[in-house]
Amino acid sequence: MAASLVGSSSSCCGAAFASRRTWSSKAVPVSGIASCSFSTVRLTHGSPALRVPSSHEPVQLNTSRSGGSVQANSSRNGASNAVSSISIAESELKEAVEVPAQKAAEEEENPAEELTEAPSCPLPDFSTSGTHVALLNPLGLLPESIRDANEFRRPLLLYVPGMDCSGQGIKSQLSPLFEAGYDIRCVYIPSNDRSTWQQLVDTILPLVNEEVQGVNGERRHLTILGESFGGCLALRLAQADPSLVSRLVLVNPATNFPNNNLVGSLCAQTGLLALFPESLYELAQDILLPLMVKRNRVSTAGTEDFLSPVDFVPAACAAWRLAMLNDDSGLSDDELRVVSMPTLLLTSAKDRILSSLTEGARLQRVLPNAKRVVLPESGHTALIEDSINLAEVMLANGFTHPRRSKAKHQGSSSISSPSPVAKREEAVADDVMDEMGRILEPWRILTSPYISGAENLPMPGREPRRPLLFVGNHTMFGVYDSPLLVYELYLRGFRCRGLAHPGHWITGAGAIFERYGNVKASKFAAYKLLKEGENVLLFPGGAREVCKRKGEQYKLLWKPTTDFVRMASRLNAIIVPFGALGADEAYNIMYDVDDLKASPYWSLIEAVYNRVGVDPENVYPITSLPGTNIPSLVPVPSIERIYFHFSEPIDTASYACNLDDRTQCQSLYMSVKARVEESIELLKDIRSTDPERLLPVRLAAKLGRLLPEFIPRMPSSQNGLRQLRKDFENAMKDERA
Repeated sequence: MAASLVGSSSSCCGAAFASRRTWSSKAVPVSGIASCSFSTVRLTHGSPALRVPSSHEPVQLNTSRSGGSVQANSSRNGASNAVSSISIAESELKEAVEVPAQKAAEEEENPAEELTEAPSCPLPDFSTSGTHVALLNPLGLLPESIRDANEFRRPLLLYVPGMDCSGQGIKSQLSPLFEAGYDIRCVYIPSNDRSTWQQLVDTILPLVNEEVQGVNGERRHLTILGESFGGCLALRLAQADPSLVSRLVLVNPATNFPNNNLVGSLCAQTGLLALFPESLYELAQDILLPLMVKRNRVSTAGTEDFLSPVDFVPAACAAWRLAMLNDDSGLSDDELRVVSMPTLLLTSAKDRILSSLTEGARLQRVLPNAKRVVLPESGHTALIEDSINLAEVMLANGFTHPRRSKAKHQGSSSISSPSPVAKREEAVADDVMDEMGRILEPWRILTSPYISGAENLPMPGREPRRPLLFVGNHTMFGVYDSPLLVYELYLRGFRCRGLAHPGHWITGAGAIFERYGNVKASKFAAYKLLKEGENVLLFPGGAREVCKRKGEQYKLLWKPTTDFVRMASRLNAIIVPFGALGADEAYNIMYDVDDLKASPYWSLIEAVYNRVGVDPENVYPITSLPGTNIPSLVPVPSIERIYFHFSEPIDTASYACNLDDRTQCQSLYMSVKARVEESIELLKDIRSTDPERLLPVRLAAKLGRLLPEFIPRMPSSQNGLRQLRKDFENAMKDERA
């Protein structure tokens, strides 16, 4: 998808391929433009000399100023019209592209003018010079040592990029996907293309069909990967030929764009973007870049080669593609229900461009065979983030390519039917959990939960399914961080059921607890949930740990009984110890239960607690208003950052605790308790060095990450390179004429 106004990143902002390795492509003419004799366009590292080839050799256009060359391979069929076309164009192309040797030598002496020193791609730029919709083969970017001679036998993964339409956003994913067994192609759409959705489908499908046909009549399995803008095109390709596609993977798809980005949709309707002068367009891109890319999740190596969006997707091109996103024809709920192949929906929880979580939930409801996976820390351009390994995510969610099976007739082969996505009916629907996230969002912004040890969490969706028992410390009052803990686990693929005190149902709040998956705590509630395969959130300290007294910050007040480890062992559950930090400092206790017992009001307090069935020992302390010594009957917290750490899980099956042996049960109990205590101490160390612990600093840092990142543009001394690009494009137009 594009940026809300002018998107042109890796999916919409364009992480450039800094490597000058060869990209090969299969191409067809741009819609509405006469066919050119060049059938293949490549970006290669070439020599500065311009050599005029024979009629049977590829036409090679080289420029020393850009450090690159553009090859345009003529048809090797030797058709007379193609040969004639090349011959006619030779002089024009030479005149338009050749740089005098003397001028090139001068530029070599002045490194400041070398375009290769700037973040932008060298020019002439393939994205602006190419004249065909094509399927690019990016495997030339991989080291030769990992390549093999049978790539054409591999299952095919087709990447349909975001609004840049260059295929560059998959660069960091190439090696893992190749190692996972895929051959890879990327859809490329030049910036001067003005095809409609249907025209693009009609153009691309024949190219895909040709790629899918393997050797010896073996038809290759096809997975289509669509990102943002490309997600809309990927769905339309799957609709047009369902038998062609075995798997569909959509990353933050820009479907339902008018509702998911009102500003971008309005901009597309007005058409004002196409009128932006270049300087204003550059400024708009710089402002929107940090909204699209989470800079703290992309390494310097990944950002230093960002393509200048103005050079890659001109304003007129961005305006056209935004207008395309406003056209949702073919993507209504009823029309999407025919897309029956297994579909993996990857949605970023911190997407600032689209409402990806909401849209992912909608698509999961509409598409009959879809599964949504949330990327909890990712932004819109998730595929360029260092921590995202698409191949691992696909494998973890069962999206491996199906086996190829030989057909018995006509010497062909077929792809085994895609198996349906395993769906479990959850007690709490995604819509409800997403609603919880929207309610908690202001609180999340203020407290900025810091998650440590996420790598220790078991793989969500693992088979065979085993229940998880999350065991940790309860902080004061329980409500400061527990809802956020439940939501953070949900974003990571774990839907947890909590045990709430029966007193909440007396106050009338029980229905709210039930809506978000909690059940009334009882002796057998946790056992029943674990037996049904649910993930359970358990605080062994219970109400006593919620109602802390002075000097008990982060102290584990667990009952000595080993019931919960015996229960977990009996039901073959995995115990995940965790620690929570931050909430106990948010409250300043003025009067705890010991103080209240000494007061003349204790008898009244005791009677009230006995009436509602709560142990009087578990009376809520009275705290002060933040920054004052004024007591408040309603606890009002100061804003402290929240920290969670997940320790290494304990597999009760591997532990093999003898339930009849009290010593073994006690040992397991103490092991869980020790890991919780270690987690709390680890979080204290993390917090002591956290530069964003204090609220003002934290908010300033958040704001700073949203400020424009001004991309270095080409200096004015390189205007000749821009002219060179225009000359090359004009030469291509003259040749077609």
